Amino acid sequence: MMIDEGIQRYLKIRSGSLRPTTIEEYENELLRFQLRLEQNGIQDLNDVRNRDLDDYFTWRREDSYDTRLSTNTMRDVRYIVRDFIRYAATIDAVNYEIPDKISIPKLTDGEGVRDVEIDTKRLRLILDQLEKRAYASREHVVWALLAETGRRLGCIHSLDYDDVHLDAEHPFLEFRHDPPETSLKNGINGEMKVNIPESLCTVLDTYLTYNWKECTTENGRSPLLSTSYGRLGKSTMRKYVYKWSRPCFLGQDDPSEHESEGCGPTASPDKYSKCPGSHSPHDIRHTYLTECLRDGIPAEALSERCDVTRAILEKHYDERTPEEKRDLRRRILEEVGANRGAFSQADA
Repeated sequence: MMIDEGIQRYLKIRSGSLRPTTIEEYENELLRFQLRLEQNGIQDLNDVRNRDLDDYFTWRREDSYDTRLSTNTMRDVRYIVRDFIRYAATIDAVNYEIPDKISIPKLTDGEGVRDVEIDTKRLRLILDQLEKRAYASREHVVWALLAETGRRLGCIHSLDYDDVHLDAEHPFLEFRHDPPETSLKNGINGEMKVNIPESLCTVLDTYLTYNWKECTTENGRSPLLSTSYGRLGKSTMRKYVYKWSRPCFLGQDDPSEHESEGCGPTASPDKYSKCPGSHSPHDIRHTYLTECLRDGIPAEALSERCDVTRAILEKHYDERTPEEKRDLRRRILEEVGANRGAFSQADA
């Protein structure tokens, strides 16, 4: 059986039990798998051997991205490939012994939880530089939306002109799940009307008045982040984030310490992510959630506003030290008048 036929059969079977966004992730990974095998002269699943799988996993970990993949990411890669190969074995497309030889790495405590928080002073500097050098541009709006809402890149990408409600008593953005053009990670469960601060309202108002390019997509929608050709692509949005987060671009670091082809003001946009000091859109979300927790915003409110479960919020986004948590509890108790009398000397 040809590899592409096997993949399509597998995805059709799995589509009944997985969300569309998860199916898309599986498809992307398996297409990488197919291309790698074909580069090595393998087009038929019957020709796949364990050494071919080992070659793929090594390539994915070391060479398929600009940086080495984490153990947590490689664990996900192996799960997807193993599940596909197991299915292929059930229809006699590969040797039945092969899938059982695909090992899944175990994670130790703390592994897979990456510290990607951006220093708040640096984040403020980036936003200040955007205001000075690219005020109310698409690049500025992408950064402002990510930094002031804590939502995922896909949510920002989904916004239309009509989803911006600046004239409301309390201005807000409306995030809607509207495939096939745009989608939210958690589907309709991720839909939300999110209040926005005055600073973001001002940027959006200026952008819409002077810099917004009016256009209509094939589905009759008017994207907020638009170009002359339609909705701004996610890949371009990522490049905006990588570009402005590079300390060598902002003049924060000694240029001699940044020798990657992604460093400096003359680097190609496709190479921005190679700068060792650059950050991804997810890092902005991570910083937003962490700072909100530090400020004492309840986890329940953040969970709804940013479409993240409380368990994930506490495991992946809470960077507070024990001392910071203790100080926050003390401040909360003082504010509600509970920290008095016999409890005044107690450690909250």
